[in-house]
Formats: sequence, structure tokens, C-alpha cells
Amino acid sequence: MAMLFEKEQLPRRTPLRRMHVVDAGNMPGGGKAIRFKCSRCGHDTGWIVDESSISENKRGRPCPACN
Repeated sequence: MAMLFEKEQLPRRTPLRRMHVVDAGNMPGGGKAIRFKCSRCGHDTGWIVDESSISENKRGRPCPACN
């Protein structure tokens, strides 16, 4: 079976560098807070208000410094 592109020529997006959860907890007012850190460049978000689901947080967020 013939392929439209050879394997080396397939268009591919560059991989997205992600920050991962370092710490999570509750804020004094009762909201949720979370900290992300990039293992590649060391960028740390500090404590931010978290409104995402647990699975989204486990997936990570794109690193603004690496991307």
C-alpha cells in the first residue's frame, strides 16, 4: 500500500513543554490553590487560584518560558 508521505516527511508539530504540579492546597478563604513548575527551565508559577479539574492539572500546563 502506498503512503501519501514518507515517514520522514510527515508534518509534525513541535512537542509542547509542560509544567507539572509541585504543590496544591486550600487558600485561607476556602478556594483551591496550586503551584506549577517546569522541570526543564525551572519556571515556577507561584500560588495561583485553581479552577481546573484534577485530570487537567495532572496533564500540566504549557510553560510560557520554554514555548
